[in-house]
Amino acid sequence: MGVMIDIKENESLSKHTTFKLGGPARYLVAAKTKEDIIEAVNFAKEKELPFYILGGGSNILIRDEGYNGVIIKPQIGGVRIEEDRIIAGAGALLSQAMNMSIQSGLAGLEWAAGVPGATGGAINGNAGAYGQSMSDLVESVLVLEEDLNGNWIEKKYKMEDCGFLYRKSCFKDKENKKFIIETELKLRKGNKEESMAKIKDILTQRREKVPPQPSAGCVFKNIKSPDGKELIRAVGPLIQECGLKGVRVGGAEVSPVHANYIVNADNATSQDVIDLIKIVQEKVKEKFNMDLETEIVVL
Repeated sequence: MGVMIDIKENESLSKHTTFKLGGPARYLVAAKTKEDIIEAVNFAKEKELPFYILGGGSNILIRDEGYNGVIIKPQIGGVRIEEDRIIAGAGALLSQAMNMSIQSGLAGLEWAAGVPGATGGAINGNAGAYGQSMSDLVESVLVLEEDLNGNWIEKKYKMEDCGFLYRKSCFKDKENKKFIIETELKLRKGNKEESMAKIKDILTQRREKVPPQPSAGCVFKNIKSPDGKELIRAVGPLIQECGLKGVRVGGAEVSPVHANYIVNADNATSQDVIDLIKIVQEKVKEKFNMDLETEIVVL
């Protein structure tokens, strides 16, 4: 191996996800550089194992049996400001990017206050809140990918090439072999005091709406028009109308605070969560004839 990478064996993934659930990864690699990523992929190929890119672990449910492969955790950090743009490494926390933009007098990322996870993952799943999402701000995404000859190349994706849809991008795929390295977001000149007031307001709202127990954020996608622009039905009230708030399977619970959250209330297993997801989907289908699609990735 050209580069020495830090490989952990049988690493419990419960400490790498916000759900605090999931079995072990056969191998876990923290990739601090592009070279580390390439080395980790080569390691997976040598072992003839699949690999999966794990960001901040805030939008994923890992099964109890774990992942029989190589989990690659890009930790390419760093946030810098260039005029009205912010450039963030994939491993930089979204909250860090937001704080830095506000300190620099730039507006547009306030909605991300309190949103967990890394910037790369936020791009991957086109994260959003309060009617705004990453795709509204993305100028470009720098990606490391394999070309047809098996060589690793850097490629810059413009916003329109990213395949952004509601909570989705061309990078969000279990078979994804594209590693986000950094993202360039275009913001606007703002007023620091106004932005701080907005953030305070958003954090207050989040405290009222977001349950305190471990979770992976909203479990189901809201029901949108085909282009993803228009909200048809918010899923939380649908689940609530089915009388499912507070319903439990094992240690997993439909949150009494917000029905679109399933929380790890009491030493849940991933299977408890999967079973509860199925119950919610069945009840909503029965009552409203609507198919709920999960927003979280089940690995």
